[in-house]
Amino acid sequence: MTATKSETILATRIRANKPDLAFWLRKAQSAGGRSTAAMIWDMARLAGGPGKLRPYDYLRYELYRPTLSAAERAAFLSPHGSDLLNARFSPPSRELQSSLTIDKVLTAVVLKAAGFPVPETRAILSVDANYGAMSALRTAADIVAFLRDPANLPVFGKPVNSSQSVGAASFLSVTPDGAEVLLGDGRQASVAAIAEEIMQYFHRGYLFQELLRQPPEIIAIAGETLSSMRLVTLWVPGGPQLLYAGSKLPAPGAMVDSLMGGDNVLVLIDPATGEATRAMLSASGGRKFITHSQLFPEAPVVGMHYPHWAEVTRMATEAHRMFPGHGILGFDIVQTTRGPVITEINTNPHHALYQFCADRGMLNPEFRVLFAAAEIDQERRRADQKLRDAAFNAASH
Repeated sequence: MTATKSETILATRIRANKPDLAFWLRKAQSAGGRSTAAMIWDMARLAGGPGKLRPYDYLRYELYRPTLSAAERAAFLSPHGSDLLNARFSPPSRELQSSLTIDKVLTAVVLKAAGFPVPETRAILSVDANYGAMSALRTAADIVAFLRDPANLPVFGKPVNSSQSVGAASFLSVTPDGAEVLLGDGRQASVAAIAEEIMQYFHRGYLFQELLRQPPEIIAIAGETLSSMRLVTLWVPGGPQLLYAGSKLPAPGAMVDSLMGGDNVLVLIDPATGEATRAMLSASGGRKFITHSQLFPEAPVVGMHYPHWAEVTRMATEAHRMFPGHGILGFDIVQTTRGPVITEINTNPHHALYQFCADRGMLNPEFRVLFAAAEIDQERRRADQKLRDAAFNAASH
């Protein structure tokens, strides 16, 4: 299958999300239990609450269910509510540390220097930045030459600064004439066209890394496409601790495990044991809890234990200590044949995975206790930093 010219080969922007509120309202009405007037009153009340819930959030999380209390409904966050929550744990002077975690190249350099496993960098496109000894590509011709060399493939590519898998793709092999490359979703695309797209949309930086391979127990439920785990850590008194953990299983035929690749599966993982406790198909028609892989129906997901779990949690919490200005971080970690590997750090992690799979809002009673402790500890660390800065300034004069 060859990529068509009617659209870009790579995903060049976050998929537009235009919810059909009429559809969701009809779905809620058909579920019964609450009147339309009661739901509208709920939506108006929750929109002004700490979760900043939109009508779409209310309907998509099915908060109209009569089994939920008012407090349970109010515990859910919208994307804006998630942003506000995360901002509570990061000081205003976090710009440098944020740039380190936003720039995937710098993130990998810092983590690797500290001894954490990261994907091997093969080459980087940048029209102006200098990344030292790492192979630098400057032009479309450089990209073409890189992809046409069979020794460089397979390889995984992604923009240096991006989110939600925009621009990400796996390049598996090149045709003998060097004209086309086989992508991870089965399409064949022009090498020259891909190079032109990268230069047009991602000229500020595009990273080529080793194509990580997953162990058999992950392939059994996710296939060959990488399935990343999301571990969200919170800095509380005593240091970072794991707040919650989940995983994304890619949709059939997708190159990535995000929603950019279609309807995937969200998995909730027990932070203490690494056991998959719930799995949900993120279908556009609503919430659907499942127990087995959608790729391999005979393979159970719920009940499986993610390997190396103690090492995975240690990696996330210890790596968080390298960024003390951030009270909350989201780590993307992949299980590979050489063990767990950190692929990204997110300074503003979205919490939809937890809220959907746990069927519970982030502002639940247990988390609220931890959030309060985190804020108190952050104030203490800010005060300590001010004292250190004052001592440094005094010694400099």
